[in-house]
Amino acid sequence: MSEDQKSVHEKFNEVFKALGTNAYQVSKRLGLSRADKYYKIEKGQAKPSFETLSEIIHLYPRVNANYYFKDDVPMFEEGSEIYSTQPNSIQSLRIKHLEQKIAMLEAQNQELIQQLETYQKE
Repeated sequence: MSEDQKSVHEKFNEVFKALGTNAYQVSKRLGLSRADKYYKIEKGQAKPSFETLSEIIHLYPRVNANYYFKDDVPMFEEGSEIYSTQPNSIQSLRIKHLEQKIAMLEAQNQELIQQLETYQKE
């Protein structure tokens, strides 16, 4: 990782800060009895799973899923059309959500390919 690249837990913390939330509040909104998972991620003791990132993106649809996986990507989706009062805004939100899921699955696929290649070399 180069100096200008941020770790996923640093990005995780930045997103929470930008959203004005914390591990406890997110856990509470998700109906979890404990916030341990999110505290460990904040402290860099654990990496967020794709399920965890999906939970955050589901709670906060403006969060750009690609922000966690790529550098030079905005933290939030550009534009505010997903919050408009136009009839197609729900459809736009669903499309954005599906695009984020695709991005997360593509990143997960790349990680699995790398793991497979590592195992094949052993």
